[in-house]
Amino acid sequence: MSMEYLPVSWNEYIVLAQNLAASLLKNEGPFDEIVAIARGGLTLGHLLSDHLHLPICSITIQSYTDIQKQGELQITAKLGRHITGKRILLVDDIADSGKTLKRAVNYLRRFKPSSITTATMFYKPHSIFHPDYFIQETKKWVIFPTEITETLTLLQGKMSKEKLLSLGFTQKQISFANDHS
Repeated sequence: MSMEYLPVSWNEYIVLAQNLAASLLKNEGPFDEIVAIARGGLTLGHLLSDHLHLPICSITIQSYTDIQKQGELQITAKLGRHITGKRILLVDDIADSGKTLKRAVNYLRRFKPSSITTATMFYKPHSIFHPDYFIQETKKWVIFPTEITETLTLLQGKMSKEKLLSLGFTQKQISFANDHS
């Protein structure tokens, strides 16, 4: 079975983030802080920080080595704030395998926050971790507007230029990724 892709434009990304913020405001009490998982959760965390009027910090957990290949999870940038007793909103762009979110929650629990609520834009049904909040469920590989060059670098040897163009990549983006990979 060939992989299916879900390209997300900047406009769609912004609408999804606002929908997530609206859901959080409707269903949750106030949070004290957002912890974004870098890299994928940084942009979403920034938008939620604006929408929810919350401070933000981040941790970095690196895992993907290629599309659909997850390497060992490593926390490469640790939490730089005290969160003991705080209500934390942990955000990432997607719950794919779920291992990153699971690792992040276990890591943050060591700092004894009063609560950890998880939120993502996308959730994949095979994920071992089900976020408390998400906007869309999908089985497709999501192409985020925040990872154009990275995604193109991974896809260029796997599909034709015509297929890349059909996914919404521009000729300029394809050339840039080709020249800088």
